[in-house]
Amino acid sequence: MKARKAVNIGLTLVVLVAIIALYRWTPTQQDIQQPVAVNGEVGKPLHTPRFDLTVTGVRTSKKLRVPRTTPDRETLSDFVVIDATVKATREPIHISKVQIRTSDGYTYLGSNRSGLQDIDLTGFQLAPDIPAHGSFVVEMPADKLPGAILLVTEKQFFTDLEPQATIPLDVGKDQLAGLQQDVAILKTTTDLS
Repeated sequence: MKARKAVNIGLTLVVLVAIIALYRWTPTQQDIQQPVAVNGEVGKPLHTPRFDLTVTGVRTSKKLRVPRTTPDRETLSDFVVIDATVKATREPIHISKVQIRTSDGYTYLGSNRSGLQDIDLTGFQLAPDIPAHGSFVVEMPADKLPGAILLVTEKQFFTDLEPQATIPLDVGKDQLAGLQQDVAILKTTTDLS
């Protein structure tokens, strides 16, 4: 009787351990709905199934000049301007979601200041195989750039398993002063065909 009781307790423990292991290995809803990170680096082309992206520079400023509009936009934090070249690879697309995730886990969304939608890369329809050069603008404290990562996704919503360009901006604390401009001047997004 004691042997049978010991076997039952042992089997119960094995089943409990198996349940706990399966629970920990089973993907969560968040895991299933996350975009798929495609890692790259500043200055090198990053290829995703939907678009190619090359970050060519990072600038910061308290003032932002948007072409054909006045006055200059001002902020209490900083405008982070990411200059880039983007090319659709299959069909015409719009880049709708731009974020910067800082090393302390905060995420800042692309700026929605008036006039930007007509100038920056998020307002431009990308044609297949025709690179477009322009900028993304994110409003955030510039001192949060060290260790920050640029996240670019084609869609704003329903990004389940969509490719997400993930590029560390490689900005060190000693480089912040060199990125600062009195006025960051945006240029209209242009295709390079």
